[in-house]
Amino acid sequence: MCRVFRGMLPLPAVLLLLLLAGCGGGPANSNQGNGPSGPNLPNTPATVFFGMHQSHLAGCGTSSHQFPLFDGPAGTFRIWGNVCAEGWQGINPARGSFDFSGLDLLLADLKNRGINDVFITLGKTPSWISSNPTDMLCDEAGMNNLPPGMCDPPVDLNPDGTGTDQAWRDFVTTLVQHVSASDYLANHAHIAFYEIWNEFHRSDTVATAVCQTPSAGISCSYRGTFAQMLRMAQDLRCIVEGHSSDPITATGLTCGTSGYTATGLDPTAMIMAGDAGPQPLDDGNTVMENYLDCGANPPAGSMCNYGNAGAAATDVVVGHVYFTHGEVPEDLLPYIAVEKAMADTAGKPYFIGEGSWGKNEDTPNPTLQAAYVPRWYLTLLISGVQRAYWYAWDHASPTGSGALWSPDLLSGSPLECDIPDLKIGGYYCTGGIAYYETVDWLSDATIASVSCPGSCTNPGPGVFTVGITRSGGYEAEIVWDSSAVSSCSNPQCGSTPFPNPPFTVSQWRDVTATTHNGAPATIGASPIILENMPRP
Repeated sequence: MCRVFRGMLPLPAVLLLLLLAGCGGGPANSNQGNGPSGPNLPNTPATVFFGMHQSHLAGCGTSSHQFPLFDGPAGTFRIWGNVCAEGWQGINPARGSFDFSGLDLLLADLKNRGINDVFITLGKTPSWISSNPTDMLCDEAGMNNLPPGMCDPPVDLNPDGTGTDQAWRDFVTTLVQHVSASDYLANHAHIAFYEIWNEFHRSDTVATAVCQTPSAGISCSYRGTFAQMLRMAQDLRCIVEGHSSDPITATGLTCGTSGYTATGLDPTAMIMAGDAGPQPLDDGNTVMENYLDCGANPPAGSMCNYGNAGAAATDVVVGHVYFTHGEVPEDLLPYIAVEKAMADTAGKPYFIGEGSWGKNEDTPNPTLQAAYVPRWYLTLLISGVQRAYWYAWDHASPTGSGALWSPDLLSGSPLECDIPDLKIGGYYCTGGIAYYETVDWLSDATIASVSCPGSCTNPGPGVFTVGITRSGGYEAEIVWDSSAVSSCSNPQCGSTPFPNPPFTVSQWRDVTATTHNGAPATIGASPIILENMPRP
């Protein structure tokens, strides 16, 4: 049993306190709207540690999926896979043509909800500028009215990173000018983070993936070189942030001498890497290390010969972590530790830009889904992750991912969504109720202690505890047993004996938003929080 006390956590306790209080890389937010609807749901403001995705929004696109903006607590939002703003190709459908209507609607809704911290992923090369516009091995090629060729770099950018890159530069300049204007920001949420690409490790050029058509298997997100990715990131950073002396590696020029029409359009914003890793079943960690410093034997022909220029062009390192096909959230800890160490070496913050239990049909147990929501967030917190974006609020179908809410009443497997959402309509799923509880347990808390079965970077199965404190003498401990059986006949989902923590327990709460008097005798697979008093 590894007992790690305050001051010895993977992320220093003072930084954990700051990020949970809303200072972990962005502004804090109050809970959006008038608080959650439904029985027994806490009304707790979420900090920026809690990020959210939503794919469909009323007013965007022609799909029958027209949903209100989510009402769960969140401090930040990521724009990706959202019909309101389908990346570069959706906003810039033809040379010189830009459509911001969907993005405007989404950013206005977020601002109205009180969310003013947005992370946008760009990527998706438009077919009119793609270097391989008929490429059917790209993500979403030929699906949902999307064109082929979106994973290929623009035709005006050479494999070694030279070329004008003018189409990308024009797009980025027009986008940032639009969304950073002071009068625009009065009524629209601020895009605080710009990400160059989505999951660029799914590639047969910078990694070892075998690209297949979307209907046949795993398609590719990126089919260019590291040098092309670096060039696009450096152009993006110059236009967004400025930094006139920063190099444009491939051309030998700088931000100040490269002839941009505008630079430093939003110096408060940051540039992110492209979500490579740390998935257990792919080589995302290797791709991320190569992008940052070309130090992990990059593939021949991938044009990774630029030293640590990738790290210099990146403000935040981002990864994706899903647990699927029998994995549990704690299985992610060793993979996260590798990439977190890369970020630490480069002196960068580390976010998880996307994750959950993956496809709902791969975890068709609604009780375990509820248990996994706090376990995922707590796993990331133990790892020192500063932000975590859940994917996705509205994916309530068997092949959707991580659904927390459904427009329709669902009962049984793979989703149980039957708690009416009285504010926006639809129904909370078991995971949605657990999400509200997780926000309530962790927001504005100080992490006092962490205990893992073995090392907290590579634990075995067993009992985990996270001790937290708040002002006014509040003490609590969140506990669960990752080895407990999956069947569940009590609120703890298990019968592991557990001694009381070093304070008097007056009550405990479970992931169904139910409060119990006294202390439980046992714990299990579903986390519970033991408290010395009601939460302040």
